[in-house]
Amino acid sequence: MKELRQHPRLLHRASVNLTFTSGHTISTHTIDMSHGGLFIACTDHPEVQEGDILNIIVNGIQNPVARDIKIIRVEPGKGFGIEFVES
Repeated sequence: MKELRQHPRLLHRASVNLTFTSGHTISTHTIDMSHGGLFIACTDHPEVQEGDILNIIVNGIQNPVARDIKIIRVEPGKGFGIEFVES
């Protein structure tokens, strides 16, 4: 199968908090990252759908900044791919 990704991936685990539009917040972690976005571990969350906009904060860094993200791919039982949204 031909690789269709625009950017190479780098394995990277970082603790993150995600806030859904409902206001519900979960703590999870990234699996990998690329110039275009992240893949986030989330094995079972009913609110996750492609096209949704969430808010992310990366934990463990000084002065973290909340960013909006868009879910671009959902892999049930594994997680979802996101891209950063320009605000």
